[in-house]
Amino acid sequence: MAGSASTTVGAVGGGDLKAAAEEIAEGVRAKAAASGLLETSGRIEVSVSGSVATISCDAPSAYPNETNARHPVFAHGLDRSKWTWVAGNDRPFLGPAADERAGAAMARYARKIDRWCKARGFE
Repeated sequence: MAGSASTTVGAVGGGDLKAAAEEIAEGVRAKAAASGLLETSGRIEVSVSGSVATISCDAPSAYPNETNARHPVFAHGLDRSKWTWVAGNDRPFLGPAADERAGAAMARYARKIDRWCKARGFE
């Protein structure tokens, strides 16, 4: 086939990658809502840039719960005007949802490969 070539250049990411990431994001939303972490002001969003999909969460308690990071709170006791630092609640939801939904996300993205093969005459 002179003058004909098949490449993936320009075919990375796109709607298939976003759909695969949305599969994981749905699991994140369900876990966050079930644990009370996703407040009405919190959003879990998927963005795609090239061949990278990013799932982000702007729920106020997402970071300390996902990472068990220390964060400031008002101190309890007599002098409540002071801040103190406490460990996060250690209720991760992104990692476990990604683990649980990875197979379904990969299967969703694999549809792209199936379409490429079919377009080139493979069954």
